[in-house]
Amino acid sequence: MNPLGETCSILAKYPDVALILDTVSSFSGVKIEMDALRIDVMLTGAQKALALPPGFSLFSVSQRAFARAAKVPNRGFYFDFLEFRKEQAEWLTPSTPSIAHIHALQSKLDEIFEEGLEARFERHARTNALVHEWVRRTGFEFFAEQGFRSKTLTCVKNNKGIDVLEFARKLREKHHLVIDPGYGKIRGQTFRLSNMGDETEETVSHLLACLDDVL
Repeated sequence: MNPLGETCSILAKYPDVALILDTVSSFSGVKIEMDALRIDVMLTGAQKALALPPGFSLFSVSQRAFARAAKVPNRGFYFDFLEFRKEQAEWLTPSTPSIAHIHALQSKLDEIFEEGLEARFERHARTNALVHEWVRRTGFEFFAEQGFRSKTLTCVKNNKGIDVLEFARKLREKHHLVIDPGYGKIRGQTFRLSNMGDETEETVSHLLACLDDVL
């Protein structure tokens, strides 16, 4: 949710600078116009808004990035964009792919296009709004600043000083729902609520009702 338009307009003055965008949590949940924004490399994972099991990554590379990669000697093998492009022309991958992920992704893409991209983006916006409304109603605060908050995941600041680990434990035991109680330095100081992937207004409303019950 960085100001991509503003960033890209600045980068237009510096053609030697490549723009690599992390869309792990946002891909398929928000609109990202790769070509219009002149993004060189876009990376994502299967386990977030695509709602697939973890262990599979996807990327898109611009022609400008391919040209730049061609000038890099000793660029390795595993992340060699040119090798991927060469193999793709033969419907292959540089190394053994996760076949199960590919079939799952095909099924998921069918679902996405049946729903429609704009409808999918709007659904994520609506379910995200439900979570934000819950945060305000319960007196919690947002960890991220206004304007930088994800449309697929909400990091809630534990300004009320509850026992977040106990909160998550009770939610799991009583309602069989799992939330993230924060990690690293902010473990217990935050918790995260997802509205990405297959979540609907009904499922998110159910989660929020269960959170109310545990609180």
